Amino acid sequence: MIDYVISFFALFFTDIFYTFYLKAVEQNKPVVAGVWAVVVYSIASLAIVNYIDNHWLLIPSCLGAFAGTYVGIKWKIKGL
Repeated sequence: MIDYVISFFALFFTDIFYTFYLKAVEQNKPVVAGVWAVVVYSIASLAIVNYIDNHWLLIPSCLGAFAGTYVGIKWKIKGL
């Protein structure tokens, strides 16, 4: 069960942090964008490693990606 929670939150935070990455790219901040890229890649890799062994983990991963994108865009709209 813990793998399902990890998969959900790995993609949830990946998509939130990806919005911060895009914001840094948009603002022409290469070092900040590079740091966010490493964070995004590292967390997403955790999810990928998990669902390679268990394809059912794609379901919470997709739900986490949706929820993370939604929250990330809401935060971006609010200026966080």
